[in-house]
Amino acid sequence: MTKILLEKRKDVCWITLNRPEKLNALDKESWSLLANHLGECNNDQSISAIVLTGNGRAFSAGDDINAMLELKDQKDALDFFNTLYSAVESLVDLKKPLVCAVNGLAYGGGCEILLFCDIVIAVKDATFSIPEGRLGLIPPIAISLGYLILGRSIARLALTGDSITAEEAKMIGLVDIVVANEDLLTEVERQLEKIKSIDRSSILTIKNWLRDDKEKIRKAVMELALMALGNSAKEKMKEFMNRKRS
Repeated sequence: MTKILLEKRKDVCWITLNRPEKLNALDKESWSLLANHLGECNNDQSISAIVLTGNGRAFSAGDDINAMLELKDQKDALDFFNTLYSAVESLVDLKKPLVCAVNGLAYGGGCEILLFCDIVIAVKDATFSIPEGRLGLIPPIAISLGYLILGRSIARLALTGDSITAEEAKMIGLVDIVVANEDLLTEVERQLEKIKSIDRSSILTIKNWLRDDKEKIRKAVMELALMALGNSAKEKMKEFMNRKRS
């Protein structure tokens, strides 16, 4: 089964995180596919916008903890996190509007991805959390980019690991629109129609001005790569996986 699906519907790219049995957790292959799909859509002149969503009951549970546990040495870690960063770089470099349709829980890296989205639409049952600190890790996008966007609210989430509702996420600015579960796709289409009414040269200029600081994000991702190999992180990730199995 393809872990990330790409479908071009007329002039819109639909990218779907597709590991429902793993709550769409992102392993190395997933990050690589996401980077490739984003790049393809970004370079396609016929595409006016990109929609990112998840299959099943989750948008994404973030990085695949089991895949991170398997990192044996610095080479493994750099390989994994450079692949992750390639997807981040693709998100930063997007020339097309990115609409995120949050169909369920968005945790860890799955929550952090939303910081790159231009419009975030979430179902009312969605939940959001940045719990990396509980695993002896850091949320690189939240601490490098998120604080500039959401300020103390993102710091609180990162420092407590709290889970919040869609309405709470809207209050702090992480989510723009909250809808009933059955209305998610209808609202996405409504926002896409609004985007299509904007001149493409205006969109390109707006996106250029909104572009984030890649170097700051890259440094945070590389720090995470080192922390993922630490004894504290390894023990906490093992405990997490054991709790899941039991």
